[in-house]
Amino acid sequence: MNSTIFPSLIEAELEKALSGADGTLLEMCSHTAKAGGKRIRPLLVLYSGLVFSGLSDELVKASVASELIHMASLVHDDIIDHSELRRNKPSLNYLWGNHLSVLGGDYLFARAFGTLSGNRLLKSLDLMIEAIESMCRGEILQAQNKFKSDMDLSSYYSQIAGKTAVFFQCCCQSGASISCMDQNQLHALGEYGLNLGLAFQMVDDILDFFGDIKKMGKPAGEDLRQGIITLPVILLLSDDKYGSTVSELIRTQRFEAHEIEMVNSMLTESGAIDRSFKIANTHIDKARISLDALPRSEYTDFLCKLPDLLQANFIQCSELANTPKDPANMVI
Repeated sequence: MNSTIFPSLIEAELEKALSGADGTLLEMCSHTAKAGGKRIRPLLVLYSGLVFSGLSDELVKASVASELIHMASLVHDDIIDHSELRRNKPSLNYLWGNHLSVLGGDYLFARAFGTLSGNRLLKSLDLMIEAIESMCRGEILQAQNKFKSDMDLSSYYSQIAGKTAVFFQCCCQSGASISCMDQNQLHALGEYGLNLGLAFQMVDDILDFFGDIKKMGKPAGEDLRQGIITLPVILLLSDDKYGSTVSELIRTQRFEAHEIEMVNSMLTESGAIDRSFKIANTHIDKARISLDALPRSEYTDFLCKLPDLLQANFIQCSELANTPKDPANMVI
């Protein structure tokens, strides 16, 4: 089968999975599904399975279940963060309120579990449950770490592994578990997914400061405004010249447009952004190396190309970051 039709196949199956809803629930599900997204998680499931076997209904169903879980988590995230936009479109909670949105997110989780259990995909079900548990731990850890100027790299890794990377890992292993592979190959795909997920979240954290606002669908520096301490800020806090200034901003929670602009300049001047890129690149390299254990095919090649897309974001973000204003001329 031509692999270029896989995204449209996922969209069709996603629509089918949500077709049992009606009324307001159907409107909510359709709005969430049509909000877009790269569908990275279902493609990870699909291509990881195709490395070892042909396309099957079970593999497609497992792929769709992973996207339903991702959609549900985004709905709940927007409620927690009081977000009015998701990918430059009104969020579910903005349109229908928190009460109905919580139930809408719960429905998406239920559809994912029903898809997996109804098709007896018990290993995939176990892996998706592991991913959800991990996401909950990561989000709780992030909430506990808000506005902590003594946040360290170890806590940051635990946070982003829970929020993002373990889900990537479980998606890869979900697809592979449906096909025939040995434990070493299953472990290799898990390592690929984990490192890809770590790099993915790091890039997202960098783009929060320097990415295209229209593409990001949120104002620059929104994470910092909410007290979420990410990799670039952790590195900046250790800087001799700017660390105390940033620590004071975090303590006072002063993050209007002027302060965010100043932090952006400090991130560039201190080299924190460049160092963040380098750390993310180490995980991209690890992801690529993990794929050496897999048989070569067009599907393995696709998995190899995903890190390249992240590095393309690096280039775009670096170009935006390397035109800073002098933070010495800025007044807090």
